[in-house]
Amino acid sequence: MQRAWEWLAESFRQTTCGGYLAIVRILVGYHFLRVAWPKLMGRYWQGESLPRQMAEIAGDPISWHREFILDVVLPNPVFFSYLVCFGEVAIGISLVLGCLVRLSGPFAAFHNLNIYLAVAIPGGQSAQIGVNRLFIFLNLIFAIASAGRSLGMDGWLKKKFPRSWLFCQPRRKIADIRGSPTLTQAR
Repeated sequence: MQRAWEWLAESFRQTTCGGYLAIVRILVGYHFLRVAWPKLMGRYWQGESLPRQMAEIAGDPISWHREFILDVVLPNPVFFSYLVCFGEVAIGISLVLGCLVRLSGPFAAFHNLNIYLAVAIPGGQSAQIGVNRLFIFLNLIFAIASAGRSLGMDGWLKKKFPRSWLFCQPRRKIADIRGSPTLTQAR
């Protein structure tokens, strides 16, 4: 138990805002799970609800996206219902556990962008528009900041795989960049 408290305290002692960003990451992940749970328990994944949600697709502001929804998504509602339902579960689990956040962050942003374009804007629901804009921004921040390193499994995986781009981005100091052979030759 003592090691758990030390790990928790270490997440908030960092010079970055990783611990606080992790709290937001966990809350966004919880939201994904909360939205996905009724879809799993209901009949959403059988493809019956998706066409009803896309009823106002004519208001989609981007023509190629609207055509994609009309020509590809709506004729295949079962496949895309599975994709939405289980994608939300996978993103939610990844964000809550802080595992592979650099992969799940862009997928979550893409998912929210599609909801924003296909459902929120045509429906004119200002609350849903604002929430999806916020989630797109936050999910991209999670991916860029590698938010799973604090209070998540990515921190543990970073220790196991220190050179992997998924868990930490190697940062070079300015002095290292100035001393590189290509820049000194150019001077």
